[in-house]
Amino acid sequence: MDSIAVWNVRGLNQPLKQNEVRILMSENKLAVCAILESHVDIMKLDKVCKGVFRNWSWTSNGSLCDRGTRIILGWNADDVDVMVLSQTDQVIHVQLRYKVCMKVLFCSFVYAKNNYQDRRGLWDNLCKHKGLCHDKPWVVMGDFNSSLHHEDSICGSSTQTISMREFYDCVQATELVDIMGHGLHFTWNQKPKEGIGLMKKIDRVMGNMKFLETCPDAFAIYHTFRVSDHTPCILKMGKSTKAKPKPFKFANFITSKPEFRSSVEQEWGKRLGGWLCIRSLTNSRI
Repeated sequence: MDSIAVWNVRGLNQPLKQNEVRILMSENKLAVCAILESHVDIMKLDKVCKGVFRNWSWTSNGSLCDRGTRIILGWNADDVDVMVLSQTDQVIHVQLRYKVCMKVLFCSFVYAKNNYQDRRGLWDNLCKHKGLCHDKPWVVMGDFNSSLHHEDSICGSSTQTISMREFYDCVQATELVDIMGHGLHFTWNQKPKEGIGLMKKIDRVMGNMKFLETCPDAFAIYHTFRVSDHTPCILKMGKSTKAKPKPFKFANFITSKPEFRSSVEQEWGKRLGGWLCIRSLTNSRI
């Protein structure tokens, strides 16, 4: 089963969190794993990523970030080829090609900024990227730092905020929908202060209609909280099988009809224009 994970761990420098990521990779048999809000200094990326991903390949948007790397992407090169198409400090766009079935998937890994005004650049970027992916299977997953619907928040505002409206407008423009999910609904929790806490769904796995047509059995799992205030999000797409060529079939009882042979000879005996190799075939008899 092809599995892709995205997880806001908030700091990947700690050995405990590195070990939790490795456990997540192993338990879910991941082919691709994106770590968000890593806070890893670009000078330490190589050491940290080798410790976490071991023999996997990896990349990041560290060179575009002001304070520590925001998105680290690792993948098992034995299972999948990854081509980075473009990236900003809030998103990495890639093309995934699975080696067994040669399936191609476009995927965008998001870690949106905290301020809704800063997220406008992300929404604009996703809308532009839709022009490339509109007729191809496309998945967008990560931490959007904004709820989308009123039911995505506990103890939050009962009215639609500017942040929610702009996120909603982006989702409508890109024609993305939530992939069927299992597990926790609220993906982020704020530690209670004076007995009052806050829970929101700000991490999502979404896909376009082409993805839903290509992977009708796909679903997302939102795991329980581990060493982060965000839940790990796992996309599972079902087993990959190569499409087998369909054999030529016709009703065998037709051959028992008296007029069958004469009808076939009549059709095959017709003279057709074309190359010599084609004409020689038309002169064949059964």
